[in-house]
Amino acid sequence: MDYIKFLPHTSNNWMRALSYTHKEKPHLFQRVLDSFTISQLESKLWLNDELNKIQNEFNNIAVIGGWYCHVLSNILIENFNAQFICNYDIDQDSKILSYKFNKKYKDEGKFKCSNRNLFIEYKSLENDHFKHGTIDLLVNPSCEHMYYMKDLLAKEFKYGRPLCVLQSTNNDEYDDHINCVKDPEELADQANLIDIKYMGTKKLSNGMNRFMVIGR
Repeated sequence: MDYIKFLPHTSNNWMRALSYTHKEKPHLFQRVLDSFTISQLESKLWLNDELNKIQNEFNNIAVIGGWYCHVLSNILIENFNAQFICNYDIDQDSKILSYKFNKKYKDEGKFKCSNRNLFIEYKSLENDHFKHGTIDLLVNPSCEHMYYMKDLLAKEFKYGRPLCVLQSTNNDEYDDHINCVKDPEELADQANLIDIKYMGTKKLSNGMNRFMVIGR
């Protein structure tokens, strides 16, 4: 199942998003191109493959730090039949562009982006989630950019956690990599995950070690 479904609406939405960025936000164009690198795709397809071995359908998903969330939304909606995804990213430009990339999903009520910082005590999950029942999957593909996940999980999921998919790295050469880990065991420990379904390391094409854990 190692693929992305590049459907007609995918092509239309993504090409229009790229064109919009090039014309209206040229300062962001290189960042958008960086979101399509081989290593970015390797990480998302790795998530796709290992998650599918555990469960192949989800309803209500919270994505933490999903950036433009184009590839990840495609995977979760087209391959896992997600009915609702909210991408939480504090970058306002990411919100604007994620709506361009995910226009069809947004129009269908399947995709939302929020700039809420869930690590702040008084901020909480969007109410839209609760129209779709219990959140059954939480994905953080960029744990190296934020604080320990155990704090967010303790605040938002006091009465039972969803399945969590977390990715991080030991590459600390970037200023915004504020919370790198040495291995997947440390990543799981930072989130207080106990019921581990998968734990592994992948060497990406750019030479970076990527860690992933799936569990509760």
